[in-house]
Amino acid sequence: MTTIAEELKLEQSLVSHNLRKLERCNFVFAERRSKERFYTLNKETMEPVFKAFDFHAKKYCPAGGRCLTKKSLRKNRKKNASNRAYVTHE
Repeated sequence: MTTIAEELKLEQSLVSHNLRKLERCNFVFAERRSKERFYTLNKETMEPVFKAFDFHAKKYCPAGGRCLTKKSLRKNRKKNASNRAYVTHE
């Protein structure tokens, strides 16, 4: 966990607190080795989630993962709306 906290530049207590929640929900698994805990990702659950985020980002995030400004977001929505075909029912 210390390695995770160092890499993320976060307090170890914050990382520990959040990992505990993820472990309770079985998003990660923890294994104690002497005084250390080693965490592994639950790939069965999380890989489909990551794939869904990746699909969404590729389809709906034209700024390459960067947040759009309000102005560019409106422009992007307008462009996408004009590309959609609407069917009306009479």
